[in-house]
Parts: sequence; structure tokens; C-alpha cells
Amino acid sequence: MKYTYAELAGMIDHALLHPTMTDAELRAGCALARTYAVASVCIKPYAVQLAVEALRGSEVAVGTVIGFPHGSNTTEIKRLETAQACREGAVEIDVVINVGRALGGDWAYVENELREITGEAHGHGALLKVIFETDFVTADATKIRLCEICEQVGADFVKTSTGFGFVRQADGHFHTVGATPHDLALMRAHTSSKVQVKASGGVRNLDGLIAARDLGATRCGTSATALILDEYRQRQSAESGGVSAPISASVPLLQGNY
Repeated sequence: MKYTYAELAGMIDHALLHPTMTDAELRAGCALARTYAVASVCIKPYAVQLAVEALRGSEVAVGTVIGFPHGSNTTEIKRLETAQACREGAVEIDVVINVGRALGGDWAYVENELREITGEAHGHGALLKVIFETDFVTADATKIRLCEICEQVGADFVKTSTGFGFVRQADGHFHTVGATPHDLALMRAHTSSKVQVKASGGVRNLDGLIAARDLGATRCGTSATALILDEYRQRQSAESGGVSAPISASVPLLQGNY
């Protein structure tokens, strides 16, 4: 295999963000994250303490989302959300930018907000990941400016999507794309080595995870953790002379949402 199990599992932020998930399902998700030894869980904000307790004694970090999923909260509310999450045990914070302000070119607002939230997270010893929501923010020039701002304010990661950026299509249905090779390459090219890249939304199989890593991503938000890492073990077994695993070559690299 091109990468070790630890390298790929260490990329995964296991997403526990769907609005219908119950506490029992959140605890089961934390148990899965512990079993597969992933980097972190990214859990709904109210359940940070639940995750801290469920993962006590493991190496799996607890992360949560701020201003999720559309980034429209005031800066002060986002800052207070960040502070509360950190006090409750979150050590990784994924914040959604104010999409409308970014699309409107109000860069002073965007920079000030991200500076405040980065400072709040870092003051508690937490990492800060900035979600661009690339399903809404589609112009490369806007994404590049966001990369520059994230660099300036000291954010730890730039991140593609929430996985919930649904856009109405011509037929009336809503669709989300999430992480794309183009956006991952662009974000990697326009940030220094001090800023990492997180792929999120649509990475739902092993080839997708490997493709994201090849493009420079060091983290990946996904709910398909078991599918991806079971596929890794199956391929590894097949390559070492074990029983061949039925891998579907027809599954696209990037598909669906969280």
C-alpha cells in the first residue's frame, strides 16, 4: 500500500454532525473512532462533553464546529461558542466563515472575525480550522484571498466544506459537491507549510482519501470512516497474499456529503 494504516487513519476527523443523530448514535460514533484510531471526532457542539467522556483514555481528539453550517452568526457569538467548546474539552475548532461577507468582498470583516476566533481557540490551546464552504464560494480569486487571510491570522487549517452546502439545481433538487481535486490543489498552492489543508464533504472511499492526501491534505472530514479503513485492511490483506477483497472500482473518488 502507498500509505500505512496509521498515516491514513491519522488523517480522518470522524464526522458526527448530522442533525438527526441521537446521543446513542453519537456515543457509538465515538466508539467507532476509538476502534479505528482516527485523528479526531468532529461532533455537534452540544455533545462535546459527551465525546470527551466517551474518548477518555484514547488518542482520539475531540473537535467541534462553530457557526455551523452557514457561518451567519455574529463574530461575538462565534467567539463565545469557541470559548465554551474549549472549556468543555474540545481541542480542535472548525469555524465556518461569514459566506455572505466573503462573497461581498468585505475582507476587513472576514479577517477581523477570523483573527478573533483564532485568538480565542489558540488561547485555549486548540487548533483552528477555517471552512470556506466551496459549494457557495466558487470563485478561485475568493478562495485565494481566504487562504491569504487564514495565513495572516495564524489559522492552523484551511478547509473546503461543511458537507451541508446544498445548492439548488436547475431541476429544483439540491446538491452538494464538497471537496474537489481542484480546490485542494488550489488551497495547498496558496498557503505556506504553516497552514494545513483539510478535505471535507464527498470523500467516501479509500481512493478518495488517498487522492486527497496526494493533493496535500493532511486531514479529511468524513462519516465513511469504517468503509474507508475496512477497505484499506482488505486491500492490504490481498496484497500480502490474503483473501482478495471485493472492491468496487466503479465508485467515484469524491461523492455525496458527510
